[in-house]
Amino acid sequence: MKQIDSLYKKLVVDQDASSKKAKIDEQIRSQLHKKILDELEKLRKKQHKTDYVSEKYDKIDHEIRALLLKEIQVILDEYVLAKENNDLKSWKAMYGDVSHYINNFFYYRMDGTYESKKKTLKDYKFLEDD
Repeated sequence: MKQIDSLYKKLVVDQDASSKKAKIDEQIRSQLHKKILDELEKLRKKQHKTDYVSEKYDKIDHEIRALLLKEIQVILDEYVLAKENNDLKSWKAMYGDVSHYINNFFYYRMDGTYESKKKTLKDYKFLEDD
């Protein structure tokens, strides 16, 4: 996750000093996306070998959720910058409806405050389809 956080810090760059607009560094975005997918794949393999009622499974589940939240965070950052740069049409063509990502953000959260409010889909697990 440290490598992902490091890439994330480099994601937004100044586009033009005179207009003071920012943009996403596409190369960093690509590296970040690949790293997240690679980590997700490793964790899913590890999780698949683990009993789904175990503490270890829950720990892996939390790690997966953290990665998914980081990916959603990047997508929402791109949305905000697209909106600021009057380029929502391109963003929507790539990602679709922003409400999907907002819902998923709350879906994957695992903090105690949110858990205590009986979030929707609190029993979600990353189980393989039979």
